[in-house]
Amino acid sequence: MKKMMFALCLILFSGTFFTFGSMDAKAAEGPRVTLGSPANSVQVGDTFKVPVSGENFNDLFGVEVSLTYDSQALRVLDVKAGEGYDTFGAYEDDANEGKLYIPVLRKQLQGSPQASVRLAEITFKALQEKQAAVEIRHVKAVNSERFVNEQGYKDLKVLTSDVGEAITFKISKQDDRTPSPGQGSGSGSGSTSGQTGTNATPGSSKEPVLNMDAILKEKDPVRAAEMLQTLLNGLKSEPAAADKKVMKKAALSIMEKLSSIPVNKEGADTYVVAPADVSKRKTLLVGLKASLAQWKMNTAEINKIELNAVMEYTLGGRDANKLGVYRYNADTAAWEYVRQAVHQVQAGKFMLVVKQAGTYRVMEYAKSYEDISGIYAEARYAIEVLTAKHIVKGTSETIFSPGKPVTRAEFSSMIVRALSLDPLVTDPKGETAYSDVRKGDWYYEDVKTLHQLQMIKGFDDGTFRPNDPVTREQMVVMMMNALQALGQVPNGNVQASGEPFADQQAISSWAKSSVNKAKEMKIISGTGQNMFMPKQSSNRADTAVLIWKMLQHSK
Repeated sequence: MKKMMFALCLILFSGTFFTFGSMDAKAAEGPRVTLGSPANSVQVGDTFKVPVSGENFNDLFGVEVSLTYDSQALRVLDVKAGEGYDTFGAYEDDANEGKLYIPVLRKQLQGSPQASVRLAEITFKALQEKQAAVEIRHVKAVNSERFVNEQGYKDLKVLTSDVGEAITFKISKQDDRTPSPGQGSGSGSGSTSGQTGTNATPGSSKEPVLNMDAILKEKDPVRAAEMLQTLLNGLKSEPAAADKKVMKKAALSIMEKLSSIPVNKEGADTYVVAPADVSKRKTLLVGLKASLAQWKMNTAEINKIELNAVMEYTLGGRDANKLGVYRYNADTAAWEYVRQAVHQVQAGKFMLVVKQAGTYRVMEYAKSYEDISGIYAEARYAIEVLTAKHIVKGTSETIFSPGKPVTRAEFSSMIVRALSLDPLVTDPKGETAYSDVRKGDWYYEDVKTLHQLQMIKGFDDGTFRPNDPVTREQMVVMMMNALQALGQVPNGNVQASGEPFADQQAISSWAKSSVNKAKEMKIISGTGQNMFMPKQSSNRADTAVLIWKMLQHSK
C-alpha cells in the first residue's frame, strides 16, 4: 500500500531505468547520486550509517535508487529519508540477494533549489570480517516541472543523472581497533555484546561468562534479537557448555517473540502485514539461526521457528467450519485461500505461517451444489465444509456428483490438502517410485508427497494404479498412515471397541490394524448391518464424510 502511495505521488516517472557503466571511473561533475562512506572505522557487530545524496541538482523532486550490498557482510536495519524528503516506508530490502530499493519524494512540491541534498540514510550492521562494498546500480530522477506528454497525460520531467563512485570499506575484528571514548559496538548498548567485565582465566580459550540479562530484559523483540545477533557475531571462540545452555534458552525465547508478526486490523476481519516487518524479522531469524549454527547452538526447536501471525475474528452468525483465511493478490485482483492457516475455533482465531506481507481476510465460503439436496444430511454438510476448505470441488461449478466413485489419485490429493502434508516433504526434488505416475500428471505432486512420507506403498508390480477406484480399506490405511505420521494415532495394536465388523475376516491383513484403530477412534463406523465392506469402492459423498471426521479428530 505504501509503495502504491509513492507510485501515485510520483505519477509518471519514466519507465526507463538509467543504467550506468563501470564504477571504477569517477563520475562526471554533473547531477549525480552518491554514497557517503561510514563516519568511523567499522568492526564486526557495529551499526553504522551510509548517506545517499543528490549532488548538483537544481530541482530534485523525486528519485528511485537501486543499490547492491554484500549480504554476507552487511545487513540493512533501517532506511530513513533525508530532511525535506519522505520514503513513505516503501523501501524494499532483499537480504538474500543483497539488493536495496529506495524511493524518496520531496515533501513540498515547491521548495528552494539546493545544489546538494541528503536524500536518505541507510543503517547497516556489520556481520563478518571482510572487505565490503555498497554500489548504486540504477537511478531514476524527476523534477517538479509538469508538462503534457505525447499521450496527453500530465508528466514530470525526467532528469539526466549520473552515479558517484561505489564505496568499499574494511570490516575488522572487534579487537583490531581501540574504541574511542564513549564509542559503543554493535547495537550501541555500551558494553561489548552484553558480556560481563570479568576477564577470562589466563590461558583459557573460553570467553568471559556471557550475561544475557540485558538482552532478556529488552521488551522490543526486534531490538532484543539485534542485541543477541551482535553478541553472537562478536564471539571469538566457542562458549563454555554452561554459557551455551543459557544462550540457547535465551535465543529460543527471543526468537519465538520475534517470530510473532504484528498485524494491523483494518475493518471487519481484515488484517495488514507490513512488508518492512516481514523483511526485518525474517532477516533477523535467518541471521540468528546461522550464527547459532556456527557455534552448534541451533536446536530443533530453534530451527523450526517461522514467522507467524494471529488473526482473531468475530463469528457474527457465520458457520465457523466454513471460515478460512484469504490473502489478496493484487496481480490477479483475487483473494487466495491460505491452506496452512490453523483454525482455533474455540478461541475464535486463526494462526498462520507468514510467507508474504499483504492484506489478509477471514471469510466464510458458503457454496452448495444442485445435486446434493437429496443425499443424507451428514454427507451434505461434509461436502459443503470441505468445499469451503478448498479440499474438494465439484465436477462443475454447480454439480458435485456425490455418487461418483473416487479414484486412488483423487483420494491422495484430498488427504494431502486436508492435512497440509506437502510442507513436511524434506526433498521436494525427489520422485515417486511408481511406473504409472509421471511428471505432468495432475496428481503427481500429491502422490509423490505421500510416497516420500511413507504413507503409501503402491503394489508389488511397482505401480500405484492412480485411476483405479479406491477401496474402503485402502482409504482407511492411507488416512491412518497420515494421522500416524502427524502423531495423532495411539501406538501399539488396537482392538476395535464394541462388536467387531460382521465381515472382519474379509479385511486384508495389511489393513486390519488401521481399520481397528479408525473404529476405536470413531472415525469410521461401517455401513448398515455392521458391515465394513473393505473391498467396496467409495463414492464422493461417503469420502467427504470420512475426511470431515478425520479433520475433526485431527484438530
